Amino acid sequence: MAKKKNVSKDQRLKQREKEKKKKRQTWLIMMSTLVVLLLVVLIVGIVIQNKQKVKTDQTGNSGTSTPTTSSVIQYKNEPAMGKADAPIKLAEFGDYKCPICQAFELQVFPQLKKDFIDTGKVQFYFMNYPIIAQDSVLAANASETIYEEHSADFWKFHELLYENQGDETKNWVTQDLLTKIAKQAVPSLDEKAFKWSLAQSSYKDQVDRDTLMGQRAGVQGTPTLFINGVMTKGSPLDYEALKQQINQALNKIQK
Repeated sequence: MAKKKNVSKDQRLKQREKEKKKKRQTWLIMMSTLVVLLLVVLIVGIVIQNKQKVKTDQTGNSGTSTPTTSSVIQYKNEPAMGKADAPIKLAEFGDYKCPICQAFELQVFPQLKKDFIDTGKVQFYFMNYPIIAQDSVLAANASETIYEEHSADFWKFHELLYENQGDETKNWVTQDLLTKIAKQAVPSLDEKAFKWSLAQSSYKDQVDRDTLMGQRAGVQGTPTLFINGVMTKGSPLDYEALKQQINQALNKIQK
């Protein structure tokens, strides 16, 4: 009888071990399944997040990738002409030594001003983009100085500087010439202070800011125009083409 009891006890021990092993296996299977599910949820979340990020990057609303052109063009603290609530913001990146910029200023801009700026449809901005020569930078610094210190007289100085433009291939931009032009635009100008500002490149940061903005927006030559942050097509001297693009932008806004 003792032998039978021992056998029965061994069987019970084996059964218990078997049950424990089965429970461990079941627990391991459950934990593995849970880990796999968590990984799947994590991967799906990352995929959805990346898709949302790509979508917002493409619309220029958020994200960390290269911003769209419309978000690159910044208008704050830039010379502006026209009503602040105008539906169209037209920005020009120009170089005061550029002969095409001069032609745009003297031939195209007067009609643009009459048709769109004076009627409240367009607010016009000028951004410095000195790329022709080193004295282009000096001219840009002069315009920034006038804007920062005599903002009411900026557009007069801007126009006079183009009217006095010299040969593109020569270094005609000098402190003396700039001071003479500035004095015409600003009769009360402190000439000594103005020349000191030019010598110190007091507003270099503003010129660099415009230049960097133009580079990020894809500007490769001057003048380059942007309508509400979108680069225009065709020659800036083709007023009819420019007029058509402005009207198209206006029609989209009004719809």
